[in-house]
Amino acid sequence: LSPKNENEVQKAVYATMQIAFPDAVRELTLPKIIKSYKPDIGVRSLMAAAEYKFVDSEKEARAALDGIYSDMRGYHGNPDWRNFYAVFYMTGPFLSQATVDAEFQLSKADFSWKPLVLVGSGGRKPKP
Repeated sequence: LSPKNENEVQKAVYATMQIAFPDAVRELTLPKIIKSYKPDIGVRSLMAAAEYKFVDSEKEARAALDGIYSDMRGYHGNPDWRNFYAVFYMTGPFLSQATVDAEFQLSKADFSWKPLVLVGSGGRKPKP
């Protein structure tokens, strides 16, 4: 797989998750009063949900972290989902696992969230 966007990463992971966890779901909804939040993939029996970020540059890495911090507040408090994973699929070594771990610690990120940094092939299609 050489993904061009976040959706392609999600589809590949979800296909595998369904084999291991029959209760895996995609794009579940966590409603709040004004806005509903939608983790990308969840496993009901594990009370775990994951948010995937496709990162193709250092600038996108910083924006992805901001997005995760927003999701932390939005996902908080739902009794059905207690464990969260922020998965950063990077097409280059823009941030290391140690750097993201340190950032989460320094930012006092919610302890129910665990960051995972993956570096693989792929990249956004250049715009014509």
